[in-house]
Amino acid sequence: GGADVEEQAFDLDVKFHGILLGKQGVTVKALQQASGAKITFKKEPTGQVLIRGNKIQRDRAWELVTSVKDQLPKVLTRIRESEIKKGDLQSRPDMEGKVEGGEVWSVAVGEALARADK
Repeated sequence: GGADVEEQAFDLDVKFHGILLGKQGVTVKALQQASGAKITFKKEPTGQVLIRGNKIQRDRAWELVTSVKDQLPKVLTRIRESEIKKGDLQSRPDMEGKVEGGEVWSVAVGEALARADK
């Protein structure tokens, strides 16, 4: 049934592993929290992401991984390069001004996850 915990491997280019791990693991932690699955990355023999959980968790995790790998670089660039205006961020509509160094990754990951659901 759908409740069986299994590990599933998906092909994922190694070039995406860094952004999906995130600074100090911030991205992968958020992905795991949002999906309920355990996510690990494998470089050899080819780039893969291993997702462990039940069927629902695995599907959700892969959906988030594919969305976040596209969204997160854009969001990081946006946050680093310009001031945020109210309403710019779906995850934090009231946020405005410059996001400071230590906050950049956590804010960006939250936003990339929020956009994944749109």
